[in-house]
Amino acid sequence: MSELLTLARDYIDRMVNPSYGYATNEDYSLRFAQLLTREGFESSLRDEIRASHDADALTSNGWLWLIQWARTRRIEMDEDLLLNLFEEWSSLPARCAIVDLATYNSEFKPRPDTQLSEFPHRFLGRLMRGATQTDDLEKKDRRSSERLRLTARAESVLLVFLQVGTPLTLAAATALLRYRWQGHDELSEYLSLLAETVDPETRDVWGRQLGIRLSRESQE
Repeated sequence: MSELLTLARDYIDRMVNPSYGYATNEDYSLRFAQLLTREGFESSLRDEIRASHDADALTSNGWLWLIQWARTRRIEMDEDLLLNLFEEWSSLPARCAIVDLATYNSEFKPRPDTQLSEFPHRFLGRLMRGATQTDDLEKKDRRSSERLRLTARAESVLLVFLQVGTPLTLAAATALLRYRWQGHDELSEYLSLLAETVDPETRDVWGRQLGIRLSRESQE
């Protein structure tokens, strides 16, 4: 790790880690803001962020802050790093921040009938393929609980796509829901159950965006 990234890591950790206490968090926030005003510091930090591959370089709190900061500065981060962090974290807001950063600058406009296998955005395609990995499912001696675990990965990815809610992530959600794999029916059932937990307006919006009838009223 470079000296610059080490310095930034130490400052960021003390800025965002609540275990240091509010006073320390505020003090280091001011210090970091001063660092950013130094000539060449922000530019060098941008380069370091783009080149970073090590998920252990920062704490989870530090990475989340840096991802959000990178988004405001329109800084791209390594795709493999973001995928690793996505898999490590279970927090929905954190995962949404990762997908938002990875997709905000995309100019892809998938067709409504775009298939998962040909999805044009590589990061989202890799997320979906990983979430629907069926190698283990194809083994006859797998227990149903393990099958549900793999389905849960797809459910989590679907929820993130819906929460980010851009045309690109909604197209990815549609491709994921249409993909025929062992967990297809369970994933569709999950969406139906999830739709029952949101307000009717949100449910109808999801239905229109995904091309699926989710509203109980519209089915009666």
